[in-house]
Amino acid sequence: MNKRTEYGGSSMGQSNAAVRQWMGNPKRFADLFNATVFDGEQVIQPEELEPADGEEDILLTDKNGKKQEVHRYRDIVMKWKKEAVLILLACENQAKVHYAMSVRNMLYDSLPYVGQIQRMWTKNVEKMSTAEFLSKFRKDDRLIPVLTLVFYYDVDQWDGSKDLYGMLQWSEDEKKNAVLKEYVPNYRINLIDAGNLEHLERFKSDLQEVLGMIQCRGDKENLLKYINERKEYFQNVDEETYYVIREFLHSERMLKENIEKSQGKGTVDMCKALEDLYNEGIVKGVVETLYDCGIKKDDAIQRVMQKFEISKEQAEKDVETYWR
Repeated sequence: MNKRTEYGGSSMGQSNAAVRQWMGNPKRFADLFNATVFDGEQVIQPEELEPADGEEDILLTDKNGKKQEVHRYRDIVMKWKKEAVLILLACENQAKVHYAMSVRNMLYDSLPYVGQIQRMWTKNVEKMSTAEFLSKFRKDDRLIPVLTLVFYYDVDQWDGSKDLYGMLQWSEDEKKNAVLKEYVPNYRINLIDAGNLEHLERFKSDLQEVLGMIQCRGDKENLLKYINERKEYFQNVDEETYYVIREFLHSERMLKENIEKSQGKGTVDMCKALEDLYNEGIVKGVVETLYDCGIKKDDAIQRVMQKFEISKEQAEKDVETYWR
């Protein structure tokens, strides 16, 4: 009987579907790799990328002939055709720190190699040596490289290990550790911490604007200033980008029932959306302060009316919303 082992799964993937779709755009995907892997050099062209299935089943056979099915799922996978070499690039969107990411990625990167070997073996029917037959891999066979980036975009800075060594329990004797490290291979992840990236000028797509915005999200005044300085972009973002920005800013309140559209083209004015969010925060702070000071609700309504120069109806609504 075959056994089935699940690795990864859809629980993480479903939570960042908007991010996967947005980052899966070939222009942004190529830009992410060019800026972070190739230091801004335009090595990967969007037209050279082909979407690949992120889901794969691998059948592994043990020495007793028993088969085990291993299933893995990756957020975004692209094939890159360059100079007749096909590179498999993958981006793991990560909304929260995954403290076992080094082991997870090590498994994820190894399975495509196993799959390649299995597929190549079915095509190699010519005469081969005994060693090649036992290896199920010919001496001159070559595998396609697999390169994975972990795109992390939570508010908190990544505090997990970035390599396998950081997850291992080492001896208190550093001399023993030095010997062990000569024989125990390390495995590191290629972490892209979106909130702490440097050299944003290396990005050539709208990733530059959005990543810069992410780095300002801890300070509402600075964020609003950043957005307004780039009005040309943020006043007319498409709805797909709007949903992603909401995800990056961790602010579902930004999504109003009545989204401001520009000339009916389906674009959103992020400048206005963030101003509303900022002002909402100020109103909330004032109402909560009045409550803490023991001010009567009717008096609080009058003060909110005067401070923000709004109607009594709006002041009543604001006070009712934030009155504790």
